[in-house]
Amino acid sequence: MTQNRKHFRGLFIISIILLIINDIFLKSYYSNFFTGKLSDVAGLFAFPYFLSLLFPEKVKLNYFGTAILFILWKSEIIQPILVFFQSIGIGLNRTIDYSDLVTLLILPISYLYWNSNLNDYLASKINFKPIILSVCSFAFIATSLPKAHREIKLKSNLEITLKAEKQEVINKLKLEKVYGSVQDYNYVFELEKSKSEITSTIKLIKQDNGLISIKLDSILESETRGSLFFGVSKDDTEYLDKLTIRDYEKIFLEKEITKLYEK
Repeated sequence: MTQNRKHFRGLFIISIILLIINDIFLKSYYSNFFTGKLSDVAGLFAFPYFLSLLFPEKVKLNYFGTAILFILWKSEIIQPILVFFQSIGIGLNRTIDYSDLVTLLILPISYLYWNSNLNDYLASKINFKPIILSVCSFAFIATSLPKAHREIKLKSNLEITLKAEKQEVINKLKLEKVYGSVQDYNYVFELEKSKSEITSTIKLIKQDNGLISIKLDSILESETRGSLFFGVSKDDTEYLDKLTIRDYEKIFLEKEITKLYEK
């Protein structure tokens, strides 16, 4: 297959369309496990393929480099870098979820597809190559939706004691340890009504009687997702502004703590 025809292959174009539709529309209105993983799968399939269109002599490096960058992006290693950029007003955002690493399995499929002779290309007399490259660039750059960050800084005294292993609590709530602290963990939970993620601090204290104390210590900040063309909704930000610490505690008890009882 000629290099030029690789620009017009069906699975590649479908993956780009899926990435755009998912990040712009589906994530805004149906934010869930499936839409989260779909972006990773579509992006990991399309991105190294796109790089290989630009640098066809570096195909293996494009795929290997994509894997390394994705692993770093999903790890805690680069957190200090992200914090620095956020401190100067550059909103680089991600959610650490190690289950996302399973989507790396799409990379060898994409690589085999690149090297295959599957004739699924879209034939046309019109030169769509510049359009396809432009749409790809849009998919990888502009699908990062507008977001609004706000400091909340509310203190809480809510404390729950239950019978559970500390590591089980950490795993089920996907807690991130606060650097330099023994008991403090960062916890991010979703407010679907306002399309927002809330970052909080939780203290975990293992007691002598085998119980564990979970204390909601602070509500730190919010991140509200907007849409590409309309930005962040004023209704969503106003909803957050009206929430009190009692509202956050109620949400934490009713929607988050229940995760510990799921099997």
